[in-house]
Amino acid sequence: MSRITYHVLMIFLFGLIFSGSQAPLALAQDQVPITATVDRTILSTKEQLILTVTVTGDFLDIPNPDLSQLADFVVVNSSTSTQVSIINGDLTTQGVFVYTLQPLREGGLVISPITINLSGQIYQTEPIDIRVVTSSAPLPTPTVPVVEPGTLGSQDFFVEADVDNLRPYLGQQVTYTFKLYQAAGFIGQPDYQPPSFTNFWSQTIVNQPTYNMKAGGRDYLVTEIRTALFPANLGPVTISPAKIVIPNFPYQDIVLETEAITVDVQSLPDGAPADFKGAVGQFEIRAGLSKNETVVNEPITLIVEIKGAGNIEALVEPPLPELPNWRVFESQAQSTVEVQGDRVYGTRRFERLIVPGQAGSYTLPPINFTYFDLEAGQYRTIASQPIPVVVKPGKGEDLPPPVIAVGPNKQEVALLAGDIRHIKPVPAVLNGEETSLLNEPLYWSAWVLPVLLVGGLWMWQNRRQYLLANAAYARSQNARRTAQKILAEAQRGGVDSYAAAHRALLGYLSDKLSRPTTGLTNDSLVSLLKTTQLNPALIERVQEALAQIDIGRFAPGSEAAVGSFLAETNKLINDLEKSFKDLEIRNKK
Repeated sequence: MSRITYHVLMIFLFGLIFSGSQAPLALAQDQVPITATVDRTILSTKEQLILTVTVTGDFLDIPNPDLSQLADFVVVNSSTSTQVSIINGDLTTQGVFVYTLQPLREGGLVISPITINLSGQIYQTEPIDIRVVTSSAPLPTPTVPVVEPGTLGSQDFFVEADVDNLRPYLGQQVTYTFKLYQAAGFIGQPDYQPPSFTNFWSQTIVNQPTYNMKAGGRDYLVTEIRTALFPANLGPVTISPAKIVIPNFPYQDIVLETEAITVDVQSLPDGAPADFKGAVGQFEIRAGLSKNETVVNEPITLIVEIKGAGNIEALVEPPLPELPNWRVFESQAQSTVEVQGDRVYGTRRFERLIVPGQAGSYTLPPINFTYFDLEAGQYRTIASQPIPVVVKPGKGEDLPPPVIAVGPNKQEVALLAGDIRHIKPVPAVLNGEETSLLNEPLYWSAWVLPVLLVGGLWMWQNRRQYLLANAAYARSQNARRTAQKILAEAQRGGVDSYAAAHRALLGYLSDKLSRPTTGLTNDSLVSLLKTTQLNPALIERVQEALAQIDIGRFAPGSEAAVGSFLAETNKLINDLEKSFKDLEIRNKK
């Protein structure tokens, strides 16, 4: 080792020792934040809640939080994770303490402030109010798979998966967690293959924690990959296994796979208001205009924003109240989604042009939005504030009529010279006309074609951006094409024709109604269609088609009968498409 290398190493080690010795001083100067959160604030006496305490600062050792004041709950399970990072020489440590709590009684309970002692300084969290209600029957508590000591044995790698709720409501967030236990280093980058999450809306949670734990006498580094799921169908739904492939050159790659998980999705309680469109979570609504003063026939933008926690991408625009003297056009939607902790938050923004047809001072009525409040366990309807707007007369309106002068002071036109002389034609020898470029079609083509090309490209790009920003509208526009593609594949053979017809018809209705239809009974689907103002005869045809599908699955007919039914289903979808378009045009008027 050279002398220079030796001195560099000594300086580096001295810096580490010095920075460690200064940790208590930095801790004393800067307050260490400690926070506590729970996964729910309302639960039954048969349920448990998860309390998460997070401590972050520039220290090395984190003592355990003091839960001695926790009088109304008992801790039934706990886990700890620690993450240390050094960025530009600055040390940051985060400790996460997770406790599973069982309430001891019903009523209004309080999680008292949780304290922690760091270098003689006491820090504490805010108290948390919890409401515990009586459970008429024992509720199944979601079980989280736990790796028992010895389960891992001598394995270098091990995987498992779990969800935080095995019996969620339709549309309620479920957090899926994939865990990789690692006791040895990787030769190459592992390839994680998540489940397909069929029958769920999914949102990746970017914050992926890592922590250390001991199991089977060995130290493991645990990496979690979490995904927020929103069930789209009722009943038992299976999440397929997740897989990870770990390079093991020169030997065969290591392939690890989790167990499948079945989630039993519950229907929402009865009593939903008529304008409920499936939103589940906690939300707020606000509405406004791009400007509060305009003129007749000048469009302005009505902006409606729904903000909160839940499946933001699936929120349906709330219905507008009656707006006399206003023309209303198709809306555009865009979403902003973020993840805080394990919960999905965001804003769904709807914009549509409205055009006043008459001058005056108006107040646009409040816009209502109904959702199912998970914390309160009931449906809530919230409303935006009324919007004042002034419409002024447009150009050419309310102007005095033109004045025409009439009276006795009329005078005859005096002839000053003579009659208008006729223009004589130019002699042919003096007429040197040449063909002008303006009379050549090729000249105008050279100007017009580029303009048409640029205009067409601009319209195509705008259309593409609109479809990307409004996924529900895009699905609605492509619904018939998608359904007919499924039916065409069934016509060629190789698939269950009745199952394909069922998938095509329900998929089409789901895309047009902007809400899931799979999992609904035939009667529930028919009831849903009756709220859309479709022709009753058309709804009856849908009901007959669904009944025929149920019969055909168990007693399929001849090949000719199957082909005839597929053709009839295709015609039904075409008629539905025409009816939906007629409704759309009628609603715009």
